[in-house]
Amino acid sequence: MKEFRFGAVYGAPPIFNSDLEQMGYIDPSELNLPDSLCKAINTWTQEFQETFCEDYPPESGFDSLEKRTLHNSRGRELALLLQKTLGDDTLVRFIPLK
Repeated sequence: MKEFRFGAVYGAPPIFNSDLEQMGYIDPSELNLPDSLCKAINTWTQEFQETFCEDYPPESGFDSLEKRTLHNSRGRELALLLQKTLGDDTLVRFIPLK
């Protein structure tokens, strides 16, 4: 069974393959997903990437708890859609922002 972690990470795609032989980040376009799901994942990822503070990286992140909570909620929904699309032979674990 494949196992993917799905979560927002600066400078990387949101899907991580944790298999020792194929470990690494995966761009959603590499998974043959429906265009609508791929676009939704990319939009979600871009919203997070825009919170990166180049001047002082420790200040990166959403500027309110409400925005972070909404981002996590959308991410959870996308992870469920990703799980449904990839099927029972793949486990998708959502990693929320803390």
